[in-house]
Amino acid sequence: MSKHLFAPIAFPVFLLLFVICLVRNAEGHDPGLSSLTVTVSDRQIDLILGLAVKDAIKLGSDPSKTAPVSENFVAFKPVLESRVTQSIRLFFGDELAAPGQALARRVDSSNIEVVVSYPRGRSSHIRLVSDVIGRMPFGHRQFFTARTESGKVLAQAMLSDHDNSVSLDLPVSETSNHFASLGNPFFAFFKLGIEHILTGYDHLLFLFGLLVVCRDVKSILTVISCFTVAHSITLALAALDIVRLPGRVVEPLIAASIAYVGMENLLRGGSPRWRWLITLLFGLVHGLGFADALREFGIGTPGVGVVFPLVGFNLGVEAGQLAVAAIVLPILWQLRRFPAFVTRGVPVCSVLIALAGSYWMVERIGQP
Repeated sequence: MSKHLFAPIAFPVFLLLFVICLVRNAEGHDPGLSSLTVTVSDRQIDLILGLAVKDAIKLGSDPSKTAPVSENFVAFKPVLESRVTQSIRLFFGDELAAPGQALARRVDSSNIEVVVSYPRGRSSHIRLVSDVIGRMPFGHRQFFTARTESGKVLAQAMLSDHDNSVSLDLPVSETSNHFASLGNPFFAFFKLGIEHILTGYDHLLFLFGLLVVCRDVKSILTVISCFTVAHSITLALAALDIVRLPGRVVEPLIAASIAYVGMENLLRGGSPRWRWLITLLFGLVHGLGFADALREFGIGTPGVGVVFPLVGFNLGVEAGQLAVAAIVLPILWQLRRFPAFVTRGVPVCSVLIALAGSYWMVERIGQP
């Protein structure tokens, strides 16, 4: 065969072999596809990152080590969880959200999921940036889906290395719709404040422990006023996000305040000196507990304001508190006419109060 005849045949054959090699190489280095699912609720946003095992191993590898990562899930799980919280950023407006603890779990032999929760911020506009893609092989894609708790799809997108962010506006929360349907939010939260104090057995028991040793109207008014002023201050500060303590700290402290009042009644008797100061200090702690309840009702979320719900809820708490006092105090005054109640009944009540507070304190310590 002549050189002139071979040349036209050799070039197409060479081109075909080159294309086959490219295809085989591409098949051997599949860039992969992961999923990023966001579920929006009234109080938080849950994010689930779905990865193939080989991609999870790559993401969970330690770049300082040259040895390949073991496919043992337990071995790379901690690094994977840490890497996900670093590689996915969620913004509410311009504010970067702080992620909760990531939790990686093996779905089956081929797939792994990493779940991260974020507290829902005040802004209704969010932006999510996934740097996970940049840690994957070139050409990796990530399918993004945002939906509500009820399953309604809010947005979908295919993310890539050069387009790794997505923005969307969150719907008004169901809590917001609920209060909007009630009309004036002031009266809606006023009613919730009354309901909360009437069902808040720990707050009521603390108040009862303060009142059971009061001997006159002046001491009663002082105790109620100090408690009202104190918890109103921290309720406002915490609801406005100026001051915040986690519930795992506040709840044991509330229980400890009940136990302390019961024991102080026993040890000092009568109406202890500086009771107003103790009431003021512990009232600040109880205000933080009220604020946690107020946040659960949706204050600060999109569609729910701050001022009217805060004032309404606080006044509702005061109204409920005064209603309880109006019922309990006449009974206590009548009972104090009997010497046996003063010498025996009050100490028995104080013992029960101290025991209840101590039990709740132990029960609440260590709770998440």
